[in-house]
Amino acid sequence: MIRLFALCLIIFTTGCATVVTKGGATATLRVERLLLPPFVNATADEHAGRALTEMTGSALVEAGLPLFQTEETLLRSAADKAQGPDGRYAELARTVGATHLLIGTVHEYRYKTDLDGDPAVGLTLRLIDAATGQTLWQGSSANVGYAFASVSSAAQKAVRALVRDLPVTGNRLRREPK
Repeated sequence: MIRLFALCLIIFTTGCATVVTKGGATATLRVERLLLPPFVNATADEHAGRALTEMTGSALVEAGLPLFQTEETLLRSAADKAQGPDGRYAELARTVGATHLLIGTVHEYRYKTDLDGDPAVGLTLRLIDAATGQTLWQGSSANVGYAFASVSSAAQKAVRALVRDLPVTGNRLRREPK
């Protein structure tokens, strides 16, 4: 009976785990103004990029980070841009005085098609120096909800896990690496 309980506990906790991988900067970075362009949507849900961009913006504000967003940048479609140092967002970041860009890609945003239909979300964020185009930090997170969870609640958990790990000075959500 104890083995069955332990097995159920392992299966239950791994089914809803958030997996975060990160790399890049080990020291805390000073970001004076952060531009958050619309995320690339690599999913079948046409609204996933906009939804995760908005959730990330909310988490950045909660963290106390110097976010710069305009309706112009939010309304651009993912297909209408080139990312990286030669892309329009790097140029826009320099134009508006942003020191860094936070680029995102949504990999998964759906309800799974198994018997439970649990929500699943996956995304990657990249912190880029606007002047050089160098990637300073990158992280990926995935979250699967369970029971009566929504895609939005699974997405918020995945986004907060990444924002919490952003190595930026003044990040109120930051937890120190172990």
